[in-house]
Amino acid sequence: MTHERMAKGLTLLFFAAATLFAACSSEDPQTPEQKYCNQRCECNKCPEEELGECLDDKVNQKDEAADADCKEEYSTYLTCLTNDAACSDGDYDESVCFAEETDLNSCLHPAPACNLVNNGVCNEPAPKGDGLCAAGSDTTDCAIPTCPSAGDGFCDEPEGSGICAEGSDPLDCPVETCQSCYSYALSPSSGPICDASITAFSAYYECACGTCADACQATLCSGFSVEATCDDCIASLCASAYTACHTE
Repeated sequence: MTHERMAKGLTLLFFAAATLFAACSSEDPQTPEQKYCNQRCECNKCPEEELGECLDDKVNQKDEAADADCKEEYSTYLTCLTNDAACSDGDYDESVCFAEETDLNSCLHPAPACNLVNNGVCNEPAPKGDGLCAAGSDTTDCAIPTCPSAGDGFCDEPEGSGICAEGSDPLDCPVETCQSCYSYALSPSSGPICDASITAFSAYYECACGTCADACQATLCSGFSVEATCDDCIASLCASAYTACHTE
């Protein structure tokens, strides 16, 4: 009887262990990073060292994404790598995840701010823009369809041939930069005065060619750059006009 009970006990113990093993083995213990690296290395037949490097890279990228508040973009990219990328002739083809990778990289490394956004001209790199700002930093202006003849040496925007939309041929149709009040007084031939500075310049010019005519007649009042003698006179006799023009 003792042997029989012992045999039954061992049978029950074996059955319990087998059941526990089956339950555990039915679960996938791999992290998403491990799953991706195992799939890639199984396809590429990479050595253990490369598998380890893959895991390190992905864990580091995961940590970087967490620090940059890019967890969602990272998760979407990794899901694509494990579910949509495929093994093809011994190479793990990840090209299907290009959009997800771009979104993650844009989140991790956002483009520097562009101080020319929404000016009606694409300021991102050529051929779409004039290159004054980084790629991805002037999205609204750069949403304008690119002119097919952009950069050919001829302005094809409305002020030119008119065959392309405003802002679509920035290399050939550069926007003329306007000048502040005092910049214009110093160099009137360098470009037009800004609309916002016209009132201040009018007061400055009126003083120069009226109250300070003796000091300014040969320079500013004759269409030339203002000189120190003229400017000093305006500062002394028309302080408000002088201050307004210098601070525009």
